[in-house]
Amino acid sequence: MGAIQRDQAHFLLLKIHSLTGLIPIGIFLVFHLAINSLRTVGVFPYQISIDVINNLPFLIWIEIFVLYVPILFHSVMGFYLTSVAKYNFLRYRYPRNWMYTLQRLTGGIVFVFLIYHMGTTVAPKLWYGHNEFQAAPFLIGVMNDEFQTWTGRIIYLIGIVSATFHFGNGLWGFCISWGIIVGPKAQRNAGIAFLLIGLGLTVLGLATVVEFSLNPVPVEPTKVGDL
Repeated sequence: MGAIQRDQAHFLLLKIHSLTGLIPIGIFLVFHLAINSLRTVGVFPYQISIDVINNLPFLIWIEIFVLYVPILFHSVMGFYLTSVAKYNFLRYRYPRNWMYTLQRLTGGIVFVFLIYHMGTTVAPKLWYGHNEFQAAPFLIGVMNDEFQTWTGRIIYLIGIVSATFHFGNGLWGFCISWGIIVGPKAQRNAGIAFLLIGLGLTVLGLATVVEFSLNPVPVEPTKVGDL
């Protein structure tokens, strides 16, 4: 009975790990990249989007329980899977063996990138009290400075590409795990579709990096009367 219960718990944790990669983490990734891409349209719509988010009631609690806790769980389970996985991509050079290895590798890269990203944006924003309408000028200023150096650009390029690949490839794994796509043809077509989704998100992210790099425009806090 003990072994059966352990197997059931392990199976449940794997399912939750797979699910959290889509809901809420994957949804947040798409939302975050889409919001940031507003910077390519202009500074004002991007600033307004930051204002809206940072004026949400109970924002910190929403972030903790809807985002940070799922990310922490997904990361811990990801590192566990990395530690117990048997990598045979050099012996059996099938595409899916390489994809699985890259999935584990990019997961680790994204985790490190998130620590860096939050350490330079969210943490100082909270520490110095840049809340509500003060958040946008601070965060935009951080990004302006970040993308004026090649070090910052390379860090974000690696982080964005790793995150979009991890999400796109993870969608395929999610659909397989949950029995949504069955059969070689369906799995192959789904793999192509998810690859295109990952590429589309990558373009959004890279376009934002380019815009910040070429046009580092500082902003002032939005005044309620201006809205």
